[in-house]
This record gives sequence, C-alpha cells and structure tokens, in this order.
Amino acid sequence: MSVRPTAGPDRGPLRTAPGLRAEPLCPPNPLWASNGIVAGPDGRLWIAQFLGGTVSAFDPATGGLETVLGPDGPLTAPDDLVLGDGGELFVVDLPAGLVWRRAPDGAMTVVADGITAPDGIAWHRGRLFVNELCPDGRLLEIDPTGGPPRVLATGLALGNAMEVGPDGLLYYPHLLSGEVWRVDPDGGTPERLLAGLDRPVAVRFDTAGRLRILSNGGRGSLGTAEGGRITATLDTGVGGADNVVFTPDGSAWVTGAFHGGLVRVGPDGTATTVLPPGLCGPWGVTADGVDALVADHFSLARVGGGTVTVLGDVVTEVRGGVRGIARHRDGTVVTTGTGVWHGRPGAWTPLAEGLAGASGVATVPDGVLVAETGAGRVLHLTGEGAVSVLASGLDGPVDVAVDEAGTVYATLTGGGQVVRLTRGTDGGTDPGTGTVLAAGLHRPEGLAVAGGVLWCAETAAGRLLRIDPRTRSVGVAVAGPAFDVRPPHVPADCRGGAATRPAPFAGVAADGDGSVLVAVNGEGYVLRVRP
Repeated sequence: MSVRPTAGPDRGPLRTAPGLRAEPLCPPNPLWASNGIVAGPDGRLWIAQFLGGTVSAFDPATGGLETVLGPDGPLTAPDDLVLGDGGELFVVDLPAGLVWRRAPDGAMTVVADGITAPDGIAWHRGRLFVNELCPDGRLLEIDPTGGPPRVLATGLALGNAMEVGPDGLLYYPHLLSGEVWRVDPDGGTPERLLAGLDRPVAVRFDTAGRLRILSNGGRGSLGTAEGGRITATLDTGVGGADNVVFTPDGSAWVTGAFHGGLVRVGPDGTATTVLPPGLCGPWGVTADGVDALVADHFSLARVGGGTVTVLGDVVTEVRGGVRGIARHRDGTVVTTGTGVWHGRPGAWTPLAEGLAGASGVATVPDGVLVAETGAGRVLHLTGEGAVSVLASGLDGPVDVAVDEAGTVYATLTGGGQVVRLTRGTDGGTDPGTGTVLAAGLHRPEGLAVAGGVLWCAETAAGRLLRIDPRTRSVGVAVAGPAFDVRPPHVPADCRGGAATRPAPFAGVAADGDGSVLVAVNGEGYVLRVRP
C-alpha cells in the first residue's frame, strides 16, 4: 500500500496494519519529568515539567492530573513556578531566559526577559524573586509590571528553588558548591548559612517554620537545618530529586527531574509514591536481550515486563543528555548531541567530542555510524578514536541504519526523506548522490532494518512506516503513536547543556526476534511491533 503523509499528527488509538500487533513494554509516564511544584489555594499541586514544556495541576484528593499549559503553548521548558496573591501563576522559562505571568483567565504575558537560565522563583507579599542556574549567577527581584530587575546577590554557583522564611529573609541554594545562603530582600550583604551539602536543589520552610533542604544526590534526602548544620535527614526515595512543597497537613511533596513521578512524605516520615516515575523521553532505543535499552536524557534504562529499571543517571558522566543508543561489542554507545561515548554506567570513554548535534547511532563491524544532524553528515567512528565522513551535505540527518549487506540508510528530517547512502571516492558523499527511497514525509526520525524492510518513525504524522528499499513503496505499519513534536518556537537543533530543552528524537530499533522497538516519546513508553 502506498500512502501520502497526513498534514498533522495522528494521536488516536493505536491501529496496526494487517498481520502486525503492537504492545507497550511499560505504562506511559504521567509526568514528563517533574520539576518545580507549588500548592494552590484550591488544594491542587501545580507542577512544571522541563522536558515536556508543560505545567500540570494534580489533585491529591481525586488523583486527577490536568494539563494547565500544554507543550503546544508558548513555554519552551518551564523549570519552576509560584502563585501570586491574586491567583496569577509566574513561571520561569529556563532556556528562553523568560519569566511568564499567567493571569487567572489564562492570558500569558512576559514580565522579564534576557535572564540567563532563570530557575528558582519565589513570591512574598507582592514581590517576585528569581535566580539563575549558571556559574556566577544572579539573584534578582523582578518587577511584575515589566520594569528592569534589581540585583540582590551575585556569584551564585547554580541557583535553584528558594523561599522567603518566617524572618523575612530570602533563602537560596548554591547547587554546584553545596551551600545555602540568605539575604535581606530590602538590601544587605548575603550571608552563607550552610556549606558542604550534597547538591542542595531546594530550600524550603515546613509548616512548623523549620528550614528544610532537599538534595539532588543519592535518593533525594530531605534534611532539617538548625544552628548552621543539618540535624536530621530522611530518604525520600526520589532519584534526581528537584523540588519540594509542604502542604498544611505537614506533608512534603517531592518531584524528580530525572524520572518524573511525585512522592508524598508524611509527617511521620513515611514516603509514598503518588504518581509513579517513568521515562522522560525516551529518545534512542536498542534491543537488550528480551527487553529494550533506552537513552532517556538523564539516564539509561531497561524497559520490559511492564517496568522501567534505571541502569544509571549518566548525564554528568558523559557531560550531556543521552540521545542515541546502540549496543557495541561488550558495551553501549550513546550520543549526547555534542559527543559520542562507549562503555557502561560508571565507565565511559569518549569516541568523539565537539560534534554539532549527534543523534542516531548504528553499529558496523569496524566501528559505529553517527548522524551528525547540525553538520549534515554521517560519521564513521572507530574504537581507536578515528573519525571519517561517510556522507555530507545532507539535510538534517537524524538516524542511521545498516542492513545485513552493509548498506547504510538515513532519515533526513530537514528534507522529509529516507535515503540510501553511497560512499564517495573521496571518503564522503557529495550532495545528491544518495538514493531517495521515500519523500514528502513529516519529520522522519528513528530508522531500523528488520524483515528486509525499513521501519521509520514519521513523528509529525504520528505513524510508524514500512519502506521497501527495492520498490520504494511506503506503507503505514502503526498509526496513532504519540510522538513528541516540539512547537515551532523551540529550537530544532541538538544542543547539550542543562539550560537546553532537547530536540525530539524517537528512536526505532530491530530486535532479534523480528520485532521492532519504537520510542513513543510523546507519552513516555516503548512500543514493540511484531508479526
């Protein structure tokens, strides 16, 4: 069956072509990572999702989760949020350098711009404060009417969640240097209160007025500060903990930036998972025996049997969010946008660095192939660090796949094509020498070879395609997967770093049993498609 792509994404129930069946390997993730959290006067908890570009409201009484600001709205990547006295919502849009105000009627306006990685935000008696998640960051008072900000402090080593205490002083963390500081919002010299902490990510006050510190390290310890030291801690069980809010009943509600989810810590210290963690993408996917192995920006995870098992939060080890993934020899190869690494969690070796948007990766006998999206190239890398250009002049290559004969294929997101590549005599491929197998596609991304055909995630149309490389016929294998397609205002390039919302990438991989694994990155699960 030959098809023409649809103009918009198909987000209905999954529908498979005759002879195929599709089954999810894990449940969808209810929160696409969970970051800033604030308690509203209606009892709901408002949660910012950096990787999803979304703000949701969770009702603890009913378990209902409502999307307040969706990924198709003006936000790029909200990291923290706070409610004003009049019911307005203020949101920091970290990579865009903006502070937004959402009026009670839903109207959105920008109240500050030009801020470097705005992160922590606080409201106190009609005054709005924001800090910056960067080295030598600033602590600012923002004029909600749009006037210039006032600098309260400088030299922050990655600011984050903060709050005004009962004494009227503003307390804020230095995430990178492991410190907590405070300053008088009316002026004065900042004072260091605590040092030697393990990644303090949120500074809050509980209902008893005690200073509480949430750590991003380990399993998210929540400490109580007294007399310039931490006197008691409890384990929240949240890996990659990001923020916490206290509700009038004395409960602490903890979010997790690395895996999403929401944990309630009761007044007695008992931690209960209210919304389960899951996948924040996933992006790249590869076969790992009977399960799927995924690159999930912050982490690597194994997916199968209805569960997600985190293998390691490797974002700091490889200096960027993991994107493409493939099994290679006795280890794993991952891409980070700017680099390619080989190894395993806790032991990685760089194969290439300084790349312009490394995305999909495929294994060949003498190394790996990598789609370098921003440079329009497909690279060949060896384990010894040698880099050569297999193809160049391509219009946004995102993924690569290799068949049993060694033929290389690539998806070109910029051109909406799937092509068969031919090595040039100079070691590269001149523009136009690749053979077009499918054209007119809406954002083709992940690509794999299985059963003699190509399987391609056509993300902007919400479909998994089958392409016959001999006849160039195109058919719909599965319609309806909720792939993540960023709004037009979000940069499409693959840049690394904490202040960047990653460009989408829905990986596809062949398994040894003839099935195909698909990263359904718009809902946070992996789909297996098999005959």
